[in-house]
Amino acid sequence: MIWERKSKFSGNFGVVASGKESNSKKSENVFRQLRSRSEHVQNLSLTEFIKHFPVVLLRNLRHPVYLLVVLAQVNLSAMVAGLATFMGKFLERQFSLTASLANMIIGAVNIPGAMVGIVVGGAILKRFQMSLRQCSAMCVLGMFLCLLVAFPLLFLGCPTQKVAGVTYSESSKFGHHALECNLQCNCPEKAYNPICGSNSIEYISPCSAGCRVVNTNADNNSVLNYTNCSCISKNGLEGFAKPGTCGTGCSHLFLPFVVLSCLAGILASTSHTPSFMLILRSIQPEDKSFAVGIQFMLLRVLAWMPGPVLYGSAIDTTCIFWEKKCDRKAACRYYDNNLFRQRYLGLQFFFEVGAFLCFTTVYVILRRQEREASSAAETKADPEKEKLSGNPVKSPESKV
Repeated sequence: MIWERKSKFSGNFGVVASGKESNSKKSENVFRQLRSRSEHVQNLSLTEFIKHFPVVLLRNLRHPVYLLVVLAQVNLSAMVAGLATFMGKFLERQFSLTASLANMIIGAVNIPGAMVGIVVGGAILKRFQMSLRQCSAMCVLGMFLCLLVAFPLLFLGCPTQKVAGVTYSESSKFGHHALECNLQCNCPEKAYNPICGSNSIEYISPCSAGCRVVNTNADNNSVLNYTNCSCISKNGLEGFAKPGTCGTGCSHLFLPFVVLSCLAGILASTSHTPSFMLILRSIQPEDKSFAVGIQFMLLRVLAWMPGPVLYGSAIDTTCIFWEKKCDRKAACRYYDNNLFRQRYLGLQFFFEVGAFLCFTTVYVILRRQEREASSAAETKADPEKEKLSGNPVKSPESKV
């Protein structure tokens, strides 16, 4: 009995040992195959890579989900390019802020808001383990809410300040920047030293306001004010002016504008991580690294390069007073604030709508693919169900 047990034990041990050896051989074979594949890829010549490059490129670009998601990211990147380049100037002109304060607002509010949106989008994606269709639905929802929040920004802004000879004139008999009260001054056209008169009208220089006296501070030789200004009258008396612009006078709209723009940035950024996952999970595994490279190439060529040029050209069309050097336009001194706001924020809204439409199309495509896959699975499952059901049920007539 003892010998029989030992023989059975040794037999079982031999079976286990042979199973371990077979598993180790299988793992070694897999490892060798992977190593041979990697060596084959590394040994690809430059001519072979160039030969396969167009094929892989066309295969990725003909993938509808990949192409639409990249186009959506192109729209969002163009929006960010305009925001990063000209948002500081927009805040300066609309709300009479200094350049340092405007850039500080962008760095302290808008950029952290975008970071929060990216992190929140990634956390939601991980928490609910979303499928491709759910990722696209999240992108659609985020962009839709962004559009709702960003639309009121088109109406939150300040009108153009009154500038004598530029946007405001009591008489239209004289040319641009020319006033009857300062004709004897022979003011140079290139002079630009804005002052704010006591009548709340801005003048491009003390000469254009007809000011004849300059009051300075004896300690630091800074200008306090300008008096005896023939173009500035208040209660029939010659008025005075202070150095600097008058401003737009609607600072109460600045805080709502910053809050809404920050919320719009957060909502738009929630689609960043899901859109990236749509790209990685919708293409073939061997094309992932190549597809990511194509994605960033298209972002730079279609968004980051032409985006600032497009915004700059649109903003230049809203200028109403150019400073000229050598009879050429040098810098814009005054903008039509209403046109500036409508065209600058209108371009951003246009790119947001483009991203929303691309994500919506992706959602429709993925939903249709899921329905086709489920219907195909049902058709495959029907004959199997018939086989599992066994013999057909006999009718009552057959029993008789």
